[in-house]
Amino acid sequence: MNAQLQGGKRLQGRAPSANDGRPLVSIVTVVFNGATTLERTIRSVLAQTYAPIEYIIVDGGSTDGTLDILRRYEDRIDLWVSGKDKGIYDAMNKGIDLCTGEWIGMINADDWYTADAVDRVMQAVGPDQHINIVHGDILIEYPNGTSKIKHAKPSGFLLTYWEMVLNHPSFFVRRAYYKDHRFNIGFRVGGDHHWTLRAWLEDQRMFRYVAQPIAHFSVGGASATIPLSRSLKEGDAICRDLGLGPTHRLLG
Repeated sequence: MNAQLQGGKRLQGRAPSANDGRPLVSIVTVVFNGATTLERTIRSVLAQTYAPIEYIIVDGGSTDGTLDILRRYEDRIDLWVSGKDKGIYDAMNKGIDLCTGEWIGMINADDWYTADAVDRVMQAVGPDQHINIVHGDILIEYPNGTSKIKHAKPSGFLLTYWEMVLNHPSFFVRRAYYKDHRFNIGFRVGGDHHWTLRAWLEDQRMFRYVAQPIAHFSVGGASATIPLSRSLKEGDAICRDLGLGPTHRLLG
């Protein structure tokens, strides 16, 4: 990484606490000028009923007060870094590189976890070593204060072309799997869709679904600023990169 600001417990020589031999779970939040929502995200991680958790925040060089929030939580965040990046998927890859846990969850700065999200996920994994990706439902939160559950639907046309039907804010992935499966930083908004579809095509059996809400997703995040034409172009690029022809795009 380039020169950057940083802080957190790791720099103070404080490692995550062990807990009854349970796997260490790393959680990554990427943020850029997210001062209005970041604290809610942080609190949702710190309030998890599961331990041990390692919390890492990757900031893209915010100028809006985000760093003040990071410093306020200096003694409770394991590591935060702040510096320029090449977009959200570059920041996610950087976050993965900083993790030491067996599992990694990613929750962006305008979303937040349910209180027992990590507990539910780890219970779902159990001793099954063939599971690399655990995912669940999410609560879509609308600006007018209403919400609805979005259930995962792991099949069909939408997964392969138009939008994700597996809910990325609910994903927890083995760090060992991320080692050879990074996010493509060439995408502006479709990198998580590309990553998920590539993994699904590789082996659906390594996914495990938790039929409960894992995270709250705020409508109006980064994807809302992307023109429809750009989203469609990225959908085409995803299919081309993964070798999916017109039949896949129409039928899934």
